[in-house]
Amino acid sequence: MILYLINELYVGGAEKSLAYLAGRLNSNRFGRPVVASLWGTGPLADELKKAGIEVISLALHKWQIPLAALRLRRILRSKRFGLLHTFLFHANLVGRLAAIGSGVPVVSSIRVAEEDRPFRVTLDRLTNGLVAAETCVSEAVRQWSIERGLPAEKLITIHNGIDCSAYGLGRGTFRDGAELGPEAKIALFIGRLHRQKGPDILVDVASILFHRRPNLHFVLDGDGPMEAKLRRMAREKGVAERFHLLGKCDDVSQVLDDADMLVLPSRWEGMPNAILEAMAGGVPVVATDVGGCGELVQNGKTGLLVPPCDARALAEAIDAIISDPGQAATMAQAARECVGREFTVEKMVRANEELYERILAGQEGDG
Repeated sequence: MILYLINELYVGGAEKSLAYLAGRLNSNRFGRPVVASLWGTGPLADELKKAGIEVISLALHKWQIPLAALRLRRILRSKRFGLLHTFLFHANLVGRLAAIGSGVPVVSSIRVAEEDRPFRVTLDRLTNGLVAAETCVSEAVRQWSIERGLPAEKLITIHNGIDCSAYGLGRGTFRDGAELGPEAKIALFIGRLHRQKGPDILVDVASILFHRRPNLHFVLDGDGPMEAKLRRMAREKGVAERFHLLGKCDDVSQVLDDADMLVLPSRWEGMPNAILEAMAGGVPVVATDVGGCGELVQNGKTGLLVPPCDARALAEAIDAIISDPGQAATMAQAARECVGREFTVEKMVRANEELYERILAGQEGDG
């Protein structure tokens, strides 16, 4: 039996990947998994429970690492878990500490190249002896990790996967609710309002395109520490009327299905689920060429890539999507086909299962 551990179960990229994995794991081989969260549950907990998966909340705070490790250790001892798979930094650290001396191998995951938090890589390196393997969401993240001293032999690239059948179903409700007519062009951002994702760059882009594209609206689906700053910047640049901050939407399809394009101006990345969702939904993508974005988007074929922190290049790419809807539709269709071929949930689950098989076979051999 496998225990999955994550910080919380709100709707984010790592959380969705865990839910896909736990829900579709081969239970005949690995048993029914159990999912544990450090800080609380969230909407995905209900989905997991409906699928018959046990969900445990430790209900702790970020700084309670030792207590979380002790509680998780009791859980590991209470059932016959064969493997622990952890997602995100705090869960990675707690899982490693909890599994010391338990005989339960640990698989951690590296979801992003955390350029702004080098101490996390240092802790990862110092505790790396406690893991059997670490999964990386993109080859770019794997190479970044190797460059920072993590052992290459333990790093396995497993791309995110997505269920294409759940996207592009025409369930958009945002356009009508915001009273934006069919002539309006919607450039959608999905992600945390954090410097990593570059939402502040969109304010400059909106300013550049304000007069050239009078029907262009920027819609931001997400919350985070930059929200107040973004509202202030939009007012100061005179683009507030076309800059819509929605907070975090429970159902991304309500906005995504109404969008003319997804725009992701990240400064650094792992492998953004937002791009996968847009590609699966047949929505053209404009993104910065950072992290795993280039492993998802083939520039000029399945979307457009621009250099990071270049508002003018991003503005020109957005303008190109609007100027040539035929080419945009061609790229979007190619993107949807690419996701359905290369980035499916089934491929992601199978890759993880193969990793588990190798680790468990090694454990049996050692025994």
